[in-house]
Amino acid sequence: MSMVLTLLVSVHRLCRLFAMSGAERLAVPECVSQAGCWAAGGSRERREVSPGVNSDVRAALERILPALRRSIARAKQAAGPAEMGKAIAEIFQLVEEAWGMPTLGRDVAKALCDAIRLEGGLDLLLNLLYTAELETKCQAGRLLEQILVAENRDRIARIGLGVILNLAKERDVLQLAQSVSGILEHMFKHTEETCSQLISDGGLDAILYWCRWTDPVVLRHCAMALANCAMYGGQGNQRLMIKKKAAEWLFPLVFSRDDEFIRLHACLAITVLATNKEIEKEVERSGTLALVEPFIASLDPEQFACDMLGSSDNSQGRTAEDLQRLVPLLDSSRLEAQCIAAFYLCTEAAIKARQKKTKVFSEIGATQSLKRVVCYSTSSTTSSLAKKVLRLIGEEVPRRILPTVPNWKPCEVQTWLQQIGFTKFCPNFLEHQVDGDILLRLTEEELQEDLGMGSSITRKRFFRELTELKTFANYSTCDRSNLSDWLGGIDPMFRQYTYNLLTCGINRNFLHRVTEQQLQEDCHISTGFHRIRILSAARETLHSPITLQTASNGTDVFISYRRSSGSQLASLLKVHLQLHGFSVFIDVEKLEAGKFEDKLIQSVLNARNFVLVLSPHALDKCMADPECKDWVHKEIVTALNSGKNIVPVTDHFEWPDPETLPKDMRAVLKFNGIKWSHEYQEATIDKIIRFLQGRSSRDSSAGSDNGLDCSPPIGPT
Repeated sequence: MSMVLTLLVSVHRLCRLFAMSGAERLAVPECVSQAGCWAAGGSRERREVSPGVNSDVRAALERILPALRRSIARAKQAAGPAEMGKAIAEIFQLVEEAWGMPTLGRDVAKALCDAIRLEGGLDLLLNLLYTAELETKCQAGRLLEQILVAENRDRIARIGLGVILNLAKERDVLQLAQSVSGILEHMFKHTEETCSQLISDGGLDAILYWCRWTDPVVLRHCAMALANCAMYGGQGNQRLMIKKKAAEWLFPLVFSRDDEFIRLHACLAITVLATNKEIEKEVERSGTLALVEPFIASLDPEQFACDMLGSSDNSQGRTAEDLQRLVPLLDSSRLEAQCIAAFYLCTEAAIKARQKKTKVFSEIGATQSLKRVVCYSTSSTTSSLAKKVLRLIGEEVPRRILPTVPNWKPCEVQTWLQQIGFTKFCPNFLEHQVDGDILLRLTEEELQEDLGMGSSITRKRFFRELTELKTFANYSTCDRSNLSDWLGGIDPMFRQYTYNLLTCGINRNFLHRVTEQQLQEDCHISTGFHRIRILSAARETLHSPITLQTASNGTDVFISYRRSSGSQLASLLKVHLQLHGFSVFIDVEKLEAGKFEDKLIQSVLNARNFVLVLSPHALDKCMADPECKDWVHKEIVTALNSGKNIVPVTDHFEWPDPETLPKDMRAVLKFNGIKWSHEYQEATIDKIIRFLQGRSSRDSSAGSDNGLDCSPPIGPT
């Protein structure tokens, strides 16, 4: 009987993989679907190595290109899967070795990737992905993933996107998912139009589905695919990402402790999404953004760069075009964006310094942005990273500017003038004893007539720097009503108006009585749209109802887990439950030191349900903890004593002998555990929700640790 079942399952998989119905398949161009067109083996016109190429690169190509062309010819003439597999393996090895070359790798590998396309190899790979048997498809996909430079992405977007998206529908074949997720990773950085097509035809759905998996290769590709979609897709596609709950599915990728590359790329994705003001609130509600800064602060960028250099996938670092897209993050008002951009640039600076290519940072305009971060950033982590980048690329590191600008003495104004490149005007400012108060209230007329700044262009440059200073400044010594933060809540750039309002005697409590004319004439807010937004926000604040927070407004679910083995499952449970409408508390190490215990225990008390993640050895530390110092032990005892609805979720967990546990927590063993199934996550979640919605897990009829009575899974285990 078992043999018959296995045979039926195999037939089902093969039928889905190779005989997908016409309604499910996306259209594929004829040049890809015609299998026989490669039999002749005729190659296109060959291009010799350009005489303008670097001599070292030229020498490498003259050695490698003949071997590459022979392998492509063998692939075209292959009589069966074995010969085809051998030829693809030869091409893959040549490309992989090229990418791994220090300094020259990117140039040599790009030339090989171009040659594969010009020799017809790219179209051959697409044909194999469309028609070949599974093992050859996986080999072809693995090679295609390695050669997707810009021109090859263009070719795929024109004739091969349907092939890739059809393969993405076969989500449960691990070997295929490893290569298809990598191909999608590259294609999401092609154009906004390609991103839109990938999203509408199921490419993003496949990536988000794979975010539930545990395979590190697939998860790396998923994290990078989401980062590329966010960075290259434009605001329209970012909105579609939010609609499909990408911000929520990024949480387990950032929360995972198994792979720092996965976490970093997922952090980049969520941070880029947060810089889009239209979707900022939805991103914040996902809870993922709060993980970014603590994670970045825990990393060593130079060690990270060494790890990247040792990886064939990342050894060449990012291209100038990729790095260019990080600069707007540096200039963003969001601290998370500044932080992750500074970290990425720090790792890239270490790589580019070894390659002697540090000029790229000034070419993309990152140098001035980095200096600005050093001067103004309120994050010590971000400022420290920016300093490291500047040192690695041989640039002067400016001094950090004191944020209490209203209290500056003339000497501090002098220092600021020197740092922003206005040293020639220092004597005039010193002669007039310009301090912080006067600096913040300077007018263009005073700048021109009293301080001798005659050029209108120079004055514009000066006011650009002054506006940034006003936005950055700390007004706490004169801003009793916290007007600055309130203005920043409307728009971060509105903080520049704080001192204008304060010196007119206006605070938050009085702002709703101010007229637009007064804002213009007395407070010198010249932009009409800014005046309207400020007044509208003031009136909304006045009339908005006050909501009282009470203890009864606690969360639906508290998730308790062992960090060493249960982080991934805990984060998946959080996402699944949130998507089903539950409010969830999960400790993300953001509670303040010293107040950690009180806040954590209070969070357990405020939750209506207590989900206990029992991963391998989750209770081992509790066994030798009679004084209840272990956090999981404390959480369980608190839940038991307060009568919470406790729902254990087990994942490869062996129940211990009750006698080995402290008496105060033994009662937790009486609750029926729900066995987690990675293959049937939705069904497992449905069962957990039944327990959360009133069916006590003490009820023996509700379920048991045996978990779900399901048929053997078809997908990867």
